[in-house]
Amino acid sequence: MPDDAPAPVPFARKHREISAAAETLREAFQQALAHVLPDDVGARSVGRRLGVDKMLGWQALRIATAPDAATIIAALPGERGMATLVESLGRAGVPDAAVTAVSDAESALRRLFERADASKREIAAIAAGGLDDQSQRRHQAKMQRTHFESAVAIRGDVLHTHVSTWFVTPAPTNPAMVSLVSVDMQHGYRTIRPLGPRIVHRGTAVDREAEAGEWSRIDVSADNPIPSFVAAASTANLEPEVIEVRSGASGTLVLADPDAHAGDSLTLTFAELIEAIGPWHATPGHRTAELSTQIATPMRHLYFDVLFDERLAAVEPAGAMYFTAGYGVEYGEHAELRRFTGEIDGRFVRSLKLPATAKVDPAKHAAMLEHGAAMIDRPLEAFRCFRMHIAYPPSYTRAVVRWLLPDPPEA
Repeated sequence: MPDDAPAPVPFARKHREISAAAETLREAFQQALAHVLPDDVGARSVGRRLGVDKMLGWQALRIATAPDAATIIAALPGERGMATLVESLGRAGVPDAAVTAVSDAESALRRLFERADASKREIAAIAAGGLDDQSQRRHQAKMQRTHFESAVAIRGDVLHTHVSTWFVTPAPTNPAMVSLVSVDMQHGYRTIRPLGPRIVHRGTAVDREAEAGEWSRIDVSADNPIPSFVAAASTANLEPEVIEVRSGASGTLVLADPDAHAGDSLTLTFAELIEAIGPWHATPGHRTAELSTQIATPMRHLYFDVLFDERLAAVEPAGAMYFTAGYGVEYGEHAELRRFTGEIDGRFVRSLKLPATAKVDPAKHAAMLEHGAAMIDRPLEAFRCFRMHIAYPPSYTRAVVRWLLPDPPEA
């Protein structure tokens, strides 16, 4: 992967890096303006002294006096405006070293903008993400729990823990391609009121005519109907215990009938193999890959594990949450939920075991993983696990793990 390639990073890291770079720019502007202006001046005075219009003068003054990173970014002019400001500092007699410091700080901040792959407005929201004090964070946690309880009341069902696990491995027939195995556990599914059978699992539909490289866009939509149904669940597990699905032109829909398990909770597991779904390396115009799971049922815990085969080049994944509502919106254009400060825990883990708070039977979880690994004849020890954990994820959203595809090897 080239050194200058942008890498996907978690929200918390974006906030830290962008905030630090914005504050460096503020200090550089303060030192530069101190050479030519008194402490107490207005935007019009700054504009006249630098020989720029009032708006650029206001932006320069606002950057130099901003109380926080979000304000700095909101006041930042465009690239042409910033170039004009840097040139005006030199003409006004600011020493070359101070002018260079402003230019370097601005360039470093722009590079982070490109790496974050977000608009200026979204960048300002990222910078503002760390401004919440402890009471505001408590309020956010309370509102998140209230949203969960409201969603339970509306839907009439609840899931304690959802474990969505994906194996990413070289395809047996072509190591340059990848195969995916999806193993899914829905633990503690319970219906609050009987409203008839409802969906508990929606399998994958694969568009084999999709453009090469867009293998991550695996979803079921109106264009991919789901004619295959599994019988409604009536026991603690479906029969057989693991529902195994092979990739095909359509996905699989699993329904649970609350009348058949009234008062009880279900633990359901599914496994699906998608063979030679697409290339592992980057292609022109397509440098990232992603896997996702939709959150339709209110749940207390979501664990999203992506297991990368050790035979694949190392990548640096990042987790996020996206809105999924909206007609006429392309899949890749769904807006990221920017206010998840500290609530998305995404990192590589040493062990595939789930924490005790998940309340999942360790033996059942281990059996599910072994079943998924056996579908591709690989030992579990051959995978590195990137885990994203979210408590009380908002309903009607999509959890996403994305990473940069490595460059193809030189011929």
